[in-house]
Amino acid sequence: MVEFFAETGDVPVPRDHAENIKAIYLAMAIASVNVFGARVINQGKSALIDMERKDFAEVLTRMAFNYIAGEAIRRRITSVSETTRGTIISAVARGFADGLGQRAVADYVTGLIPSFSTARAALIARTETHGAANFGATEAAKETGLKLRREWISAEDARTRDSHNMDLIKIVGMDEAFDVGNARLMYPGDPAGPADETINCRCVVGFIVDN
Repeated sequence: MVEFFAETGDVPVPRDHAENIKAIYLAMAIASVNVFGARVINQGKSALIDMERKDFAEVLTRMAFNYIAGEAIRRRITSVSETTRGTIISAVARGFADGLGQRAVADYVTGLIPSFSTARAALIARTETHGAANFGATEAAKETGLKLRREWISAEDARTRDSHNMDLIKIVGMDEAFDVGNARLMYPGDPAGPADETINCRCVVGFIVDN
């Protein structure tokens, strides 16, 4: 984007940018779903539940693709692309405000990229892997065939949101949403939820076996 600006004075979103972001999201989802989904499945096997009939490697990969295919994640990917462009445009405006020419502005923005891209990448990684992990755990729990309910488990420390206090969030069925503050979330980090209840969330979903 910066190089195109240096040549034309415009900051477009490259045609392949969203696809590149989507590929990164898919890689994060596959890694998160595999780790947390496999953990739930292995717990089921440890409880002597017969689940050998399924190829769980394939099942977990399908879960990750389903997560990425959701409308909320598609909106996130578009938002990341647009935010990247907006960040560069803001930096360009600051460069011009400081009296720099077009090439000097491009050099200035390039110098800023490591600082704002690293911070944003860390935020995105924390938020998106967290959501995918809890999604994977939930979907894997359904594959066990057990009659389950779900509970919201928070870190319960000074950084925990007041609305995420697990004493305030009721245990729900496998297909029911949690009431969290003024939001309804299917699991911690649910990408369909509002930013103030999902970004940097550290809560996890737990499962209760009904006898």
